[in-house]
Amino acid sequence: MTVLPLNLDYAVREEKVYNQHGHRLKGYKQLVNQNTNEFIHIHKDSYKVITHQDAWSNTFNFIDDNFDTDNAKYTFNGSPDGSVLHVNVKLEDYKVPYKDTEIGLQVNMWNSYNGTRRFLIMCGFYLIICTNGLVSAIWDVRLGHQHKGSGEINLSKLESYDVGDKFKTVSNYMENWTDCPITFDELQYHTDNLCLQPTMKDKSHVNQQHKMYILDEYAKNYSQKYGDNKFSAYQAMTHWSTHYPSDSINTRYDRERKVANFSWFSNAA
Repeated sequence: MTVLPLNLDYAVREEKVYNQHGHRLKGYKQLVNQNTNEFIHIHKDSYKVITHQDAWSNTFNFIDDNFDTDNAKYTFNGSPDGSVLHVNVKLEDYKVPYKDTEIGLQVNMWNSYNGTRRFLIMCGFYLIICTNGLVSAIWDVRLGHQHKGSGEINLSKLESYDVGDKFKTVSNYMENWTDCPITFDELQYHTDNLCLQPTMKDKSHVNQQHKMYILDEYAKNYSQKYGDNKFSAYQAMTHWSTHYPSDSINTRYDRERKVANFSWFSNAA
């Protein structure tokens, strides 16, 4: 089994929590890095630790049971303190041609000690030429376990996961979107909706940096290659979700789910 980097493979211990007067706060506990004694996070007593090692071992076994992993490529990412883990596994033996590139199959896994991410495995696709995640609630498969209850991890097998059928579905959507022309005004309207970040003072606030990033990718990259159509718009938005700079590894997941659940891409037209 491919092992975790040392900075992400550490034990945690649970300690009681006290206030400034030395009184214990009942119902709460804190997690501490066993190797460095660094504080990680305070949780309720109901929180059950799923270690990065357990999360990765279960994920690796799950992938190995369901896919050919002979040529798989593994990328490990973590937060600066190691409390959040993200693993990307590109399954190199699963590819289909698409235009001037290929569509590939990948598995992403997340786990955390600080309460920001439950243990989650997501099987989905990406465009190999730019590694954009082709995220969609239609073909993504998500499995996981919350940090509560018995703490036991039970992952169901993908017995009904037909890789060939999934490739066909995602390819059909891409083809149909390529045949769906759009205007720049239409693109701006949908980009505003995707980048909507309401504030207390302005409920219609749009993140202008995110918006311009998407519009620039569309105008300078994807529309130049594939034309003014919904496929180019989708690639510009998935490029933003996959590549836009962020200091948090959780942010990419949040952006990808935002695109995956975006109503404009909920059908093949």
